[in-house]
Amino acid sequence: MSGNKDSAKGNENSAVRNAGRTVGSEDSAVGCGNSAVRNAGSAVGSEDSAVGCGDSAARNAGSAVGSEDGAARISPSAIEALLPLLNLAYPGLDKVKEALRQNRPELAAAELMAYFAGRKMPAGYPDAADREAVAAHIRASCADELALSRTTADEVLEQTFRFRFPMDMERTQIPVAFTGAIDWNHVPAGDVEWAYMLNRHRYWVALGQMYVLTGEERYAEGLCGQLEDWIGRNPLPAGPGEVLTWRSIEAGLRGTNWTKALSYVLHSPSFTPGLLVKCLHALYVHAEYLAAPYSGWKNISNWGVLECCGLLHIARFLPELRLSEHWSDLALERMRTTASLQILPDGLHWEQSPTYHHEVLSSYLEMIHLAHSGGISLEPAVLNTVQAAAHASLGIAQPDGGQPMTGDSDRLAVAPLMAAAALLFNDPVLRFGGGERLDYDNAWLFGRSGLRQYAGMSAKPPQELSQAYTHSGNYIMRTDWDRQALYLLLRCAPLGGGHGHADSLHIDIHAYGRSLLTDLGRYNYSDSEPLRQTLKRPSAHNTFVVDDTDFTEVIDTWQYGAVASPAGIHWVTLPEFDYAEAGHDGYRRLEVPVYPRRRILFIKPYGWLLVDSAEGRG
Repeated sequence: MSGNKDSAKGNENSAVRNAGRTVGSEDSAVGCGNSAVRNAGSAVGSEDSAVGCGDSAARNAGSAVGSEDGAARISPSAIEALLPLLNLAYPGLDKVKEALRQNRPELAAAELMAYFAGRKMPAGYPDAADREAVAAHIRASCADELALSRTTADEVLEQTFRFRFPMDMERTQIPVAFTGAIDWNHVPAGDVEWAYMLNRHRYWVALGQMYVLTGEERYAEGLCGQLEDWIGRNPLPAGPGEVLTWRSIEAGLRGTNWTKALSYVLHSPSFTPGLLVKCLHALYVHAEYLAAPYSGWKNISNWGVLECCGLLHIARFLPELRLSEHWSDLALERMRTTASLQILPDGLHWEQSPTYHHEVLSSYLEMIHLAHSGGISLEPAVLNTVQAAAHASLGIAQPDGGQPMTGDSDRLAVAPLMAAAALLFNDPVLRFGGGERLDYDNAWLFGRSGLRQYAGMSAKPPQELSQAYTHSGNYIMRTDWDRQALYLLLRCAPLGGGHGHADSLHIDIHAYGRSLLTDLGRYNYSDSEPLRQTLKRPSAHNTFVVDDTDFTEVIDTWQYGAVASPAGIHWVTLPEFDYAEAGHDGYRRLEVPVYPRRRILFIKPYGWLLVDSAEGRG
């Protein structure tokens, strides 16, 4: 069995879309405007009353800024509304403060622009010397990733969108183009996840990077134009309701992607004082939206992690904003909480999807990088948890370096994540998993110091071969760490929530450089596509069913009926052989209960003997 989710997904029924449709439906997780954006004064009790205008001032700034016709024009009201959001006592802003004292808001904006044009890049973001070293490395060593970034940037300039980066959570292959204004609420073929991807703006990072690598102003101009358009047409909702562009997870991802993209174009002629004012306001609004009190489920959801990563990016990139220190502290506090709850003792994420394990791991690694770069110490417990999660990623990886596609997962190489973790933890085992060269994204993230460190690190393979990840229900049999190794994954796991699949007793086999048995992944999240539910059912996995009855009942994209639980697990690993035995209780509900069991004997290094049985009264 084999399947390529990336090539399968592409349910857009038209390659060219015109703007004009709006969609106002999404899940109930969307936050509300007034309640989600907290009053700045109440967020930090020690601030004076000038800070307490966070909610109203931010909204007033949004109205004034969003009404401008062009980035070069600045209304006095926009500047005046932004000022309470700034920490004018921050070093370097004295000229801005003086211009305000003289009641000259336009001069204040010009001085603010001059400050940002001349300021040192915040720690954790590439400065001029980093960009020069990174560009040389990328041209020499990252041809494929560079080509993808360039192609993406060129398409986005034409308002054509495909989502194909490795960490894009909902990838597509069929292009969707806008012949007029971009419709930020567009939902092709009923797939709302496409619209979510459109509003995460990962592709703007590619535009900024192409500007750095080529010096061509068209990339910065395109980024700045689309950014201004989005800000002007997508204000934060003023009250309760569902707004497609303002789910909190997208706001978090924008916090990460906007700050990265802006770090590349701050010195571009296309980045004008007017756009600076708009961006500062918009990022303030994003941060306060993300800083709103967590609901309980976010502490255990990948959403919560991606959101606190975006919040930390905004706080570290813009220390000039009045509440940045508060946001930084809050994001790191949430990191501690979510890491303690979401990462199981065996190092894997509880939601039973390698893709979401790696989304969470990626966010944690970026947060550690930002904290360490800024001189912030993190507790050993947090660092140990994240390092264990990285080791677990390497431990379950297939011999070709790909993640298993179990649960809601796609094809993904783990090497970039291992490389980032290797740098942060100075870990030679993770350095082994990261590959020979530092990859494209990590070169941008870690800059010239990361390039030097990675080149000088030693690498050694893990000592463990076959391993049992008992808390997450993943059992790995492996001959060695060569790409030709024999590898088997047995799944006997809890469901893990909506991202889990009905895959009890499923196996993956990879041997001699080929995937021989595999999970088919997720395809997409749309209930309008019958294949979505089909791929979640037991029959889509390398397991067995009794009397054509599903042991776990799939109701729709996120809901289940009866759910099978693991049972009767035994695991032995020795130099000569591995043995795994597992079952589940999914057929206890039958009129005549049946107890399925799978036994696997791995005779090293030759192959596997698999025996299935279903026991019941005849």
